[in-house]
Amino acid sequence: MGRLRYAMGIAMTSFLVGCATLSPFNPSSGAAGQPAPSATDASAAQEGLATFQKVINDKNYAALGFGSPDEVRRATLGQPLPIFRVGLDALNASTPQTNPNTLLVDARRRLYPVEVDRRVATSIFVTQASDGWRATDLGSAAVARAVTRYRTEPSDFIVHVPALKVYFVARRTQGALMLTPVVDDPRLGFKAGDPLPAADAFAALQKAAQGYNGLPQ
Repeated sequence: MGRLRYAMGIAMTSFLVGCATLSPFNPSSGAAGQPAPSATDASAAQEGLATFQKVINDKNYAALGFGSPDEVRRATLGQPLPIFRVGLDALNASTPQTNPNTLLVDARRRLYPVEVDRRVATSIFVTQASDGWRATDLGSAAVARAVTRYRTEPSDFIVHVPALKVYFVARRTQGALMLTPVVDDPRLGFKAGDPLPAADAFAALQKAAQGYNGLPQ
């Protein structure tokens, strides 16, 4: 299992290199710098974009997905994607008879693509708490570009398996949950852009996760 985790880390390295994030707010601290809650995810994203345009500078713009500081000033928001996660315990406990939809947990998060001249540069994540929505992170340029590349319908959403660092673009087709990998993964038989039934994707991930000890990969 150690070799499998090592191989998975190597396979994902090029993807994760572009996943730097900036968190100018600490949502759990209650500090004065924390933004006020917004009633909607859209208004939180707009507030977040305005704030992030102030904190991105000549030293960090490239790591966060922008080509120049001027691009930061011209950035706009694209259409958001809701995020659902699949936990390791639920994945390991699933069987061939498990309805894949029951593994999805609403993360109460949205990924808003940040666009410059119709190009996806990076993203803003907004998160819902008991008092409303707030922008929490800017970055994950590689994730933003990958999921938007394979999004085809407004109703598409993200399925994230955090323990294995895997992202899918998900949609329901004639009642069936289909998952589209956003990067190639030959070990699991995943090819970027090729949708597959959720049950098949989760079975492959479950096999890869067997024996995982919970440590970072």
